[in-house]
Amino acid sequence: METEPEQTDRSSNETALVVQIVSEYRAMLQQQIALHLKRQRDCIARMRQRFLSKLAQRLHRNYVLYDRTRRRMLMDVTLINTRGRNIRERKSVRECSEPLPPTESVEEFSELRFEQLRMDHGTFQFLLDKLEPELSPKTPTLSSSTRLAAAIYVLGSGKGYGSAAAKFGMDSSVVHDSVRMFCRAVMKVFRKQVIAMPLDDDCIKQAVLEFEEFVGIPQMFGVVGCLHVPIKPPSKELTKYVNSKGWSSIILQAVVDCNGRFVDVSCEHPGQTNPADMLINSTLYQRMEQLEAPTAAVGNSNVTPFLLGDCRYPLLPWLITPYSTGECMSTAERSFNVYAAKGRSCIGKAFDRLVGRWKVLNRCIDHSEAADLIITCCTLHNIVEQRGSPYLDTWNECHSEEDITPDQPHWECQIVSMDGQEVRNHLSKYMYDHFPVVHDED
Repeated sequence: METEPEQTDRSSNETALVVQIVSEYRAMLQQQIALHLKRQRDCIARMRQRFLSKLAQRLHRNYVLYDRTRRRMLMDVTLINTRGRNIRERKSVRECSEPLPPTESVEEFSELRFEQLRMDHGTFQFLLDKLEPELSPKTPTLSSSTRLAAAIYVLGSGKGYGSAAAKFGMDSSVVHDSVRMFCRAVMKVFRKQVIAMPLDDDCIKQAVLEFEEFVGIPQMFGVVGCLHVPIKPPSKELTKYVNSKGWSSIILQAVVDCNGRFVDVSCEHPGQTNPADMLINSTLYQRMEQLEAPTAAVGNSNVTPFLLGDCRYPLLPWLITPYSTGECMSTAERSFNVYAAKGRSCIGKAFDRLVGRWKVLNRCIDHSEAADLIITCCTLHNIVEQRGSPYLDTWNECHSEEDITPDQPHWECQIVSMDGQEVRNHLSKYMYDHFPVVHDED
């Protein structure tokens, strides 16, 4: 028989064996559970991937159907407009070509004529009074008002010279001459006084107050941006006019005030030029580099007046751009970007109304006339906005494929100056400390 110590040792060995078996079983069970969870995660990942793939295919198919439907609707609208135009052309030549007399009353200025000329009677009469000496008709049968109406009709509707000639009872070459004469007259009489960027201390302070009241960012007195306008490029220099989106353009660089009026414009660079090079080679860069405006305290630092731009421009002490988006952005930086986007909405609205009111900027205009036409439209934009001529939202709608504004090229500039970065950080901290924090999704 076993002694008591032997029984105790045997019992201890059995207990240790049971503990070992339980431990091994627990380890094996944990491995099985981990393997099962891994298989479940892999299965979920595959299901998610299949779902995203099917979703992408469905979205693409829906977009194709939408694009096909949109094109069909544009064709239908074009046919309707063509039929309406054919009906109107059945009117007598005298009625169709009737010019706008200078003595026409506001009541007689019909909605149709307002739609054709994109301005009210008072603004038309104002332009006629100012430009009549420059629009003296070479042909006795054509009055200055007829030439003026024909030129404005071409710029506003974007119709060809032949269409305007049929409407106003003129030869297409005469309409072309009237447009060129009108552009020269507008730039001679209005360019310097209507598009001006005063850089004296009082004007800058007033502009700063207007922007600060609008968006809250201190020391901001203008917004700079660029717009690619489609053109017919010269055959010998075709490549330099083709932008990154693949269509030929000339670039309008503009600065607007808080009211969306142009205070500085230049239209000298082909579409291949990036905005940073265009800015450096412009008179705006030279003027701002030499500007000695009084600084103002923003938080614990003194900041000079500056322009606000988008990511296509370099970050300079006098040109502030938003922070590059990314996961490492701080809350203050994200909030500043939202306020900056609100400030930049001034130039977005100005470009929308410019292209919406003057449809000629959506057509492929000849490169030799592009600069004069664009500057003239910018000048007219300021005049009609300042005189309060109504703007119809329907002018932004696309009634034909010609009215569709092509996608603007996107460019992200990597030029960042240390001084500009310091100014932007001060502004970001100031906005974070003194204004509500906002996010993109808000």
